[in-house]
Amino acid sequence: MMRVGIIGTGAMGRPLVDRLQSAQFDVVAFARRQEVRAELVGAGVPCVDDVSLLARDRDVVIIYLYNDEQVRDMVLDSPLAEAMEPGSVVVVHTTASPGTIEAIDAALGPRGVGVVDAPGSGGPAQVGSGDLTLFVGGRPEIVDRCAPLFAAYASQVVRFGGPGSGQKAKLLNNLLFGAQVELALEVARMAEAIDIDPVLLSKTLGTCSGASYALELLSLMGSPSALLSGAGWTIHKDVNYALGLLAQMHAELGSFEGVVRAAVSRTEPFHRGA
Repeated sequence: MMRVGIIGTGAMGRPLVDRLQSAQFDVVAFARRQEVRAELVGAGVPCVDDVSLLARDRDVVIIYLYNDEQVRDMVLDSPLAEAMEPGSVVVVHTTASPGTIEAIDAALGPRGVGVVDAPGSGGPAQVGSGDLTLFVGGRPEIVDRCAPLFAAYASQVVRFGGPGSGQKAKLLNNLLFGAQVELALEVARMAEAIDIDPVLLSKTLGTCSGASYALELLSLMGSPSALLSGAGWTIHKDVNYALGLLAQMHAELGSFEGVVRAAVSRTEPFHRGA
């Protein structure tokens, strides 16, 4: 039985815990807040408030936090790294920067701890149904050890290369999604300007050559404002990560430039902490 620790039991991590327990993994969760620990324990999930205790005797520690800064703080600036045992693995499901994954690998690798980045595409419903798509980076032998774990909650696991490569692929996905949301919102604006119902249009285009996942979400959510509210915080965070990566690697945005810059500007009010 694989022994799994998880840090981050929010919207994505909480259904992941349920999937792992249903698959008979030995799961322990970390939570700072007493009310979160109480809910987990009440649901039959062992819980600790000390990352050193979480890392002890765990084969894998999963990180499913919100952003890059939280991942760095928890893995690099806490006792977690020192408490991880040789032969164990850290799996980062957070969508973060490739540089963070590379820094974690540089810190943990010499200690004999493997590092895998595996950001996912899909929301809580996909985690709950075991239907995530994972963008995976890591050394092949380390990723192989995680295969039974990933099988519990992902229907598609795609390997892109070494540590950090999963993040690179996921950021391109989210860059494209951000651009599609911006275009969907602009189509909705133009539809209203010419007296066309934007929601009816988005539903109709779902079977046409202009279809996109962003338009599908607009039709499901019922309005352009609901789409922006639901997706804005993710777009702002991840598009900025993608822009940083592309600038660092001297990759041109090309015709994406105007669209994604507009997406970042539009989603600024939804940036957490703003």
